[in-house]
Amino acid sequence: MKPHLDKSDLILFEAVLQESLGATFDFSAYSLYFPREIPPAMYHDDKIVPVLEKDRAFLPLVHKTRFLGIFMARGIDIDRMQQIKEVLPGIISLCLDKVLLHKQCITDSITGLYNHEKFQQVLEKAVQDIQTSLTLGPAASMDAGLDRYSATFCVILLNLDRFKKINNVFGYTFGNQVLAKLAEHILQELPEQAMAARLQSDTMAVFWPQASAARCRELAETLREKTASLVFEYQISGEKISLTAAVGWSLFPQDIRGPQFQRSAFELAHLVCLKAGEAMNVSKENGSHKAFAFSRLLQQGGIILEVLPLNRLVINLGKNMDVLEGQKFMVWSRKFNGRSQAIKKSGRSSSGTYPAIHKGEITIQEVQEEVSIAEILYLNDPAWKIEPGDKLSLLAENESLLEKQDMAGRDIQPRDLLTGLYSYRDFLSLWTRSRMNDDTFCMAMLKLEYPEKDSHSNGIDNENLIQEIIKMVERVFPQKPLGGRYSSTCMIFYFSGQACQDLKKPWIRLLEEIKSGLQVSASLALAAWPFLNYSKTDTLENCRKALEHARLTTPPRLACFDSLTLTVSADSLFTQGDTFAALEEYKQALAADENNLLARNSLAICYARLGRLELARQHFQEITSRDEFNLMAWYNLGCVCLKQGEVQEAADLFARCLEIDPTHAFSLLRLGQLAENSGQYQQATQCYLDAGRTSDGAGLAPRHLARLAWKQDQKESSREFLHQALLQDPRDAFSLNLLARIYLESGDDPEIAESLARQSVALRPDVSEFWLDLADIFKARGKTRQETQARARANG
Repeated sequence: MKPHLDKSDLILFEAVLQESLGATFDFSAYSLYFPREIPPAMYHDDKIVPVLEKDRAFLPLVHKTRFLGIFMARGIDIDRMQQIKEVLPGIISLCLDKVLLHKQCITDSITGLYNHEKFQQVLEKAVQDIQTSLTLGPAASMDAGLDRYSATFCVILLNLDRFKKINNVFGYTFGNQVLAKLAEHILQELPEQAMAARLQSDTMAVFWPQASAARCRELAETLREKTASLVFEYQISGEKISLTAAVGWSLFPQDIRGPQFQRSAFELAHLVCLKAGEAMNVSKENGSHKAFAFSRLLQQGGIILEVLPLNRLVINLGKNMDVLEGQKFMVWSRKFNGRSQAIKKSGRSSSGTYPAIHKGEITIQEVQEEVSIAEILYLNDPAWKIEPGDKLSLLAENESLLEKQDMAGRDIQPRDLLTGLYSYRDFLSLWTRSRMNDDTFCMAMLKLEYPEKDSHSNGIDNENLIQEIIKMVERVFPQKPLGGRYSSTCMIFYFSGQACQDLKKPWIRLLEEIKSGLQVSASLALAAWPFLNYSKTDTLENCRKALEHARLTTPPRLACFDSLTLTVSADSLFTQGDTFAALEEYKQALAADENNLLARNSLAICYARLGRLELARQHFQEITSRDEFNLMAWYNLGCVCLKQGEVQEAADLFARCLEIDPTHAFSLLRLGQLAENSGQYQQATQCYLDAGRTSDGAGLAPRHLARLAWKQDQKESSREFLHQALLQDPRDAFSLNLLARIYLESGDDPEIAESLARQSVALRPDVSEFWLDLADIFKARGKTRQETQARARANG
């Protein structure tokens, strides 16, 4: 594919063009124009030349004889420009060559899609942009009006089946033609704001910001079906070739778990691609008949690979699928699954299906890279054994049937002779008996955190290491607590009549001893009963939550199940998009400690996002009464008041924020908006300029200044500010929309206006004004059908 520049490239690579021209001569501001025809003033002796007037230069962007647009530079040194006027066309051509070179460096030469390196850069930038909104906290804001990013994106991977055979049989030239044609069809199916790349020989990728799971699944299936519908003809022999493709997809941050959030943006960008790749591999294993989501693999993609002695099993899920030690799975018969055809032995088959019957429950003991070792917790029918090929379904942490039922009457097997620990199944049975008459107790989970592929530095294998740790536990706790094996690297203990505070100091000493004596790091969780309204059975789940909390802390990694643990758990739920469950967890955190302002602020934000503004307001007011210098609580309270129509009170609250921090960009922007809405343009301008001088406001202020300039009929200034805004954030929907309106009303090429308007509605489909502006652009271009559709969307 021969590389070239078009008008859209000038918008896309605007920063490169601006930087290249800026290295040649100075200017204070600039704009891009796309006139339908070359202005007569630019013609001189059949040549297209720059036009200089006062402090402005109008530079024709001509590349390879093609006129693309005009770069207007303002604030120039007119004398300097007159001196270099004769060589300006050559300078402009060289700058456009640099833009083209930049495009070539990030583009795959065969398909015209982005290359692998550029795709990873886009992912990394997207991760960085939304990392601050992954979890709530003391600095979290409920203000959606100033947020630039929706905290989600999806990655879709598409891998062609048997493409190597096409290259081997028909040659690489034909193979390249197939890839180029496929890329064209992929681009035709992509929504605005989505981008495609070629990662490897026959693997394509799609990045789609702000896409929901449902929309991502729909696009993934569309791409798979489109690929399967294509037919390519080999011209020499006339043979027809069709393709199929395996498709998988992953969502960020929904598919990121626990400690994975602590990785860098670079690593997270690669991780989300790896997860999409795992889903794509499962699609290929299933004959490429369906696009697979990574989130469904763990829930429904497990099977039994092998049955081992001592109630152990090998399953097909490992670290690559985010399996965790201690997770529980229901085992389903591969034959009696609700789908298999029922056949009578009389020689005649009958229509119907066997019922879906579950055989039992298993728990993960050891997680390896691609497989895991599991232990059978119970069987529905001891005579009906688990077999290779049986299916697995993931159980939620509080859905284990074994943990819920009365275990007191079970037969207990002897403890492990080496470690002295009971199996997890027998531990649950003994715990059920012990807790019946206990008025108070505490549970502890101790998890070893030694590095992967690194045996313990003192040469002790895993089982002997557990034995050494148990000796330490018995030495520190002479009463010898009931102990069990939760997983291969995690032990669980039951302390009758003990509270967390009684055990905290001894466990800290023990953690330090394990680290210094055995050269192994460990995390410890404690959960006591009674606690709030939790039942005795809930203590096990509470201990698991505390363990996840402990693993996020610094050494000694110890966490007691308390208000802070509940806040961490709620943050995780909020990150995964479960706002209602997060809200209930934040409530529990406050019930445990009403002074937990972290949880109170997050709870108020949840209420606000659910439209329960009065409840949100009460909590923000409570925070400010307890901490009068809590900046974000004052700001969030102002946003609530604004949503409730109390404009003056909101303005007073934003002013209060500036008393605490005069450089608080969001308060300056809000006060600017209030002044702008009341017609006080000079005051609004000052607020926006002040916000633009701050690190948080530098990327936001130009959009507001552009809108203000537009209202005052200062279209040239508005255009300049919009270019600044889009350099800071190319996905600023409001700036894209306003720039599209300017291009349309200024008589510029409507194709550019349509491209910008399409991007704005893709980013914010909820803004009806954007659809109306797009409809006006369709009308200007004579696209009657699209105009009707856009107006209907605006009214819908």
